[in-house]
Amino acid sequence: MGKTLAVLLLGVLFSASGWGQLLYGQALPSLEPIPAKPMPRLTASVQMYEPLLLLGSQETDYASLVVDPKEIIVVKAFRDSAVLASMGPAASSGVYLIKLKNKKTLLKLEDVLDYFQVPQEQRHLRILLNKQPFNKNRFLADVKRIIRIEVMTQDKVSPYRLSWDEHEQFLNIVTVQEAQL
Repeated sequence: MGKTLAVLLLGVLFSASGWGQLLYGQALPSLEPIPAKPMPRLTASVQMYEPLLLLGSQETDYASLVVDPKEIIVVKAFRDSAVLASMGPAASSGVYLIKLKNKKTLLKLEDVLDYFQVPQEQRHLRILLNKQPFNKNRFLADVKRIIRIEVMTQDKVSPYRLSWDEHEQFLNIVTVQEAQL
């Protein structure tokens, strides 16, 4: 009696779930294989809660700025939500007007890659700064703080994954700070 009741209950449940799919105009899943889609790239985002830094007319942030930290002078800090709202979503975590103690020419990413003569076939790789993602549009660097630019793959034992593909190559900008650690 117990087995019969169990089989009957399972039959009712399975038929009801299939019947419910047909009621909503959805066919039951077919047994045909699903075509393989390429895995989407895992994108690591830069800190969303970093303040926006304004250096003259250029926008940057701490993760994308390669200068000696002792050179940075904060001229003014904006933290009032009314002022920040007028500056847009990039300013949601605060805005700092900064300047450098010594006037230096800071280069954008493309200029740094040209300076270090990075071949065109390597420029399509994802670019990291000391093995960390950064905002390429806000990148500013003192080239004297950059030791080298290297092609690397991610560490296979690192808990922080940049890609599901363990063989994917990255272009890594190594700065003076990382070499001293």
